Amino acid sequence: MKSLKRTKRNLGISLKHPAELRHATLIASTGASTRLEGSKLSDKGVERVFNIVSGQK
Repeated sequence: MKSLKRTKRNLGISLKHPAELRHATLIASTGASTRLEGSKLSDKGVERVFNIVSGQK
């Protein structure tokens, strides 16, 4: 259990905010997938598209 705590601390992951972690993972994963397909869209670009599609500003 100690190694798990040490890993979370080193990565800066907080289990108090699972929605934020889920959002960040979705953006990073989608960005990586689109880049594998040849797109030059950055993670910031992916987030902008996501916000438009989901109706957020």
